Amino acid sequence: MAKRLGIKAKVRAEIGGRRPNRIRASGRVPAVLYGAGTSQALELNGREIAEALHGASSESVLIDLTLEAEGGSTTKRMALIREVQHDPLRDTIEHVDFHAIEENKKLRVEVPVHELGEAVGVRTGGGILDHNLRTLRVECLPKDLPERIDVDVSNLEVGQVIHVGEVKLPEGVTVLNTKELPVFMVLLPKVEEAPTPEAAAAAAAEPEVIRQKKEGEEVGAAAEKGDKKEPAKAEAKEGAKKEPAKK
Repeated sequence: MAKRLGIKAKVRAEIGGRRPNRIRASGRVPAVLYGAGTSQALELNGREIAEALHGASSESVLIDLTLEAEGGSTTKRMALIREVQHDPLRDTIEHVDFHAIEENKKLRVEVPVHELGEAVGVRTGGGILDHNLRTLRVECLPKDLPERIDVDVSNLEVGQVIHVGEVKLPEGVTVLNTKELPVFMVLLPKVEEAPTPEAAAAAAAEPEVIRQKKEGEEVGAAAEKGDKKEPAKAEAKEGAKKEPAKK
């Protein structure tokens, strides 16, 4: 079963503006409760919400909210945590979004998947466990919501797969993912083949062949240039012989 936490919250009249900053400065946390097309602005005790959510998976935690209005009256609401915003520098909670739910209505949430045991293909076959799906989308009543789904992978050999349809679910829980999708599989690591001696010799000889070819081309080009220049010199000498001497 999912964790069920009780949290007190004060109802506030406004959303946005500078009010959230003033709430944070006083050590409290601004929050909003969404549901049935409406939203309600709240503020929480910063230390209480931090302790309650420590190590919890956000969508797999049921929250019993006690809402205190300005006049002192209180109401009870059940909710799931939709989003938690943190300050990355101070590691504090900056804002929380709740989603209101009802006891007798089914909900759809993402639940984490956790492996149990060590796959035999990893332990003895040199394989690697591939965790393909980290969460499963399920449908159930709030009372049946699991905190996580455990899958025993200890019998997995190299090349074997556990599909969504093979995962054992708690009573009252229905999975919504495609049944053929792989959740866990054991794969062999990819190993690069060493080059054969013939391939290594060919690779080593290749630059030499190219270099010889280039040298041959340069020699041929030089010879060709020389052949073109010599006739020009001969013609020049012949012209000099034919030209009559000036008096």
